[in-house]
Amino acid sequence: MKTFTILGAGWLGLELAIVLKNDFKIKVSSRTKDKVKIYEEEGFSSYILNEENFNFLDELLDTNYLFINFPPSKFEDYLSFLNKIYSSKKIKNIEKVFFVSSTSIYPNIEGLFDEDYEIKEPSSKIVFEAENLVKDKSDVILRVAGLVGASRYFGKRSANKVIEFPKTPINFVHRNDVINATKFIIEKDLNGIFNLCSNTHPTKEEIYSFNSKKYGFEKPIFLENENFLNRLIDGRKIEKEGFSYKYENPFEF
Repeated sequence: MKTFTILGAGWLGLELAIVLKNDFKIKVSSRTKDKVKIYEEEGFSSYILNEENFNFLDELLDTNYLFINFPPSKFEDYLSFLNKIYSSKKIKNIEKVFFVSSTSIYPNIEGLFDEDYEIKEPSSKIVFEAENLVKDKSDVILRVAGLVGASRYFGKRSANKVIEFPKTPINFVHRNDVINATKFIIEKDLNGIFNLCSNTHPTKEEIYSFNSKKYGFEKPIFLENENFLNRLIDGRKIEKEGFSYKYENPFEF
């Protein structure tokens, strides 16, 4: 059985591990000892990995597939942390290295953005710098849109808050579609950069209002502002390879 290592077993990574555990031997990293025990109870080989502790990095990188998924906000020096991982000689022996990036790499301007867009003014500088750091040693870069699924749904954090531009379309992807895309890329042996984003884009007002009724939270306060930024992420490249998004309608899942 081949080995699949997930560095950053958070909300996305842990679910990915659970889905893949019947097909792979799973290794996961965690930043704290209490999480190690939780992951081991799930049947995973779990190791500490954080900015102060790289003692188990070689063991984690002794794998067939590597899925790196760390939010930059969790680190004092995100780029230095990534550099230490990618500087390991073991990286070059891994069959496929996934790096989870974000669609925040695209500029905050009007437009439809695909993987061929030349990025000069990223919305997130740290995401842009991270991609440039790892791109030559990563086989697959997943630019993931706003993640939803399970207990994460649109509008929850905006309850009773003022929404200035309610007509703004949303770019999102369901967690299960990210997991399915990862499996698909392995099965088809694909490499490259892929946007993972649903091709439906409801407005904030539409989906926040719908979910406030569905989940029983206070409806946000929508300002009467017809202006909005029509910034859309194009997630169709992976579909051209044969992948299908299963969770494109946020009014149904």
